[in-house]
Amino acid sequence: MSHPGVGKRTRSTARTSSHRWFLSSFFTARGYLGTVRATTGQLRRCHELDVLRFLAAAAVVAFHWMFRSTTGSTPLATTGFEGHAALFRYGYLGVDVFFVISGFVILRSAWGRTAGTFLLNRAGRLYPAFWVACTVTALAVTLLPGDRLSVSFGQWAANLTMGSEAFGVTYVDGVYWTLLVELAFYGLVAVGTVVGLTVNRVLAGAGLWLGISLVHSFWSMSDGWARLFVPEWTPYFTAGVGFALLAKEGPGASLSRRQRWVALGITLASCGWALVRGVSFANALTRKYGLPFSGWVVCAVLLTTFVAFALLVGGVRVPGAARIAFLGALTYPLYLLHENIGYTLLTIGNVRLGLNRWFVLVFVGLVVVGLAWALNRYVEEPGSRRMSRALKERSRQHTRSAPRTVDTEARALAAYSGLTPVGRAL
Repeated sequence: MSHPGVGKRTRSTARTSSHRWFLSSFFTARGYLGTVRATTGQLRRCHELDVLRFLAAAAVVAFHWMFRSTTGSTPLATTGFEGHAALFRYGYLGVDVFFVISGFVILRSAWGRTAGTFLLNRAGRLYPAFWVACTVTALAVTLLPGDRLSVSFGQWAANLTMGSEAFGVTYVDGVYWTLLVELAFYGLVAVGTVVGLTVNRVLAGAGLWLGISLVHSFWSMSDGWARLFVPEWTPYFTAGVGFALLAKEGPGASLSRRQRWVALGITLASCGWALVRGVSFANALTRKYGLPFSGWVVCAVLLTTFVAFALLVGGVRVPGAARIAFLGALTYPLYLLHENIGYTLLTIGNVRLGLNRWFVLVFVGLVVVGLAWALNRYVEEPGSRRMSRALKERSRQHTRSAPRTVDTEARALAAYSGLTPVGRAL
């Protein structure tokens, strides 16, 4: 399936070898979320990624509401489904999927941009929605009846930085820890934009980062360095970066044969190391909750994710995905709002009001989805438009002094503005 408005690529005679045919055909992308075509600046959003992102968020919601809420020494909520909690214990793997998606998308959004533009864009996409979600969560936990959760003013203020863990302050909502991991990844990408992102530099950086993660498993680094390099989660990001390079559009549009083999090697190594890290984390959860977390199930979920990425990068499209891709816009706000607000409302409905557990579950789900829609509609989308205008104005100003340099960045901005808010946020 060719990209709309673009003719078929001419195959070189060198592709007659079986190895090169495999690499070029299996990992050819015909347009993708966050993909900037090297020559035209055109973009085709991958609706399948929007759906995958929403499914990952739904899995995390199920993990928190149905498993985490009632498991452990201190239950966080009363759901009425305590006897079925174990069925939802693998939902946490949605976070792993998020990190792979982030590795794929963020490399493309940073390609051709300056460090200042990239960081300004990231901050503008993430922080406004986060500030509102953090405030709404703090107010809900404080004002609604319940004694299992609490938020102080100082805790709320520290959380507005998105990195309260670094100051020893508890998160307002437990899911915020993943945002600090994302910020660490953005910081490393920003370093790359300072020196200039090229295929060889990305390959070297991804390989080095993966190596640091491997070394960390034998000789643990300090907490400070661990916050900077997030070695436990590195292979998920580098796997996404590898898939991004193996796609024939965007950063990987002009890979040489050697570069493509190196990218394939890094991607496979990242996937393999992610499986090892995933099983190790599952073992830690087994010890924490006293319930078995099967390494085989974890590997099956992660392998399915990696195969899905390989197929999507190879040009496979899922019929009907475009019709429900709008759900992707709810992912970031849903992720930010669901946990502690959900715990509080579930407990009120089941304990204080004594309502039917199914009614309570559906009602709370609708409330949280409604809040997520409002956050997207009235905070993310307006902020996204303002940020796009600001960055385009920045590009126009720089064009007067450096037209060639900014031309690449302007193409990236033009393509990037077509992404959904969640595509920009993750």
